[in-house]
Amino acid sequence: MDINHIKTMRNKEIFGEVKKRINLAIEKEDYQLLDLADLGFQKENIKDGRLIHELHSLEDDNEKIEVDFRCYDPSGPFQNLKDINKFTADYFIEGKSVEKYQRTYED
Repeated sequence: MDINHIKTMRNKEIFGEVKKRINLAIEKEDYQLLDLADLGFQKENIKDGRLIHELHSLEDDNEKIEVDFRCYDPSGPFQNLKDINKFTADYFIEGKSVEKYQRTYED
């Protein structure tokens, strides 16, 4: 078995764990439960006008896993709607998305 195949197997396992953690955060309605540091992910807080926007990324040679979390308020004038919390996980091999996972909750 070559080293690239082993890395792909490892990253598929990591992607599976990411999906489990997203599901837990969705179930508990708490985005802060998505802590991926122990899996080697780097976290970036993005300032773009949303209430919260985080990008978690893990790169390994030609493979990358990104988890994008966005929280935004869809309310307009004279509206009071629940905030939208959206997780998008994407697994890339050689720059091409090979698996995507998306979940959303409102609070």
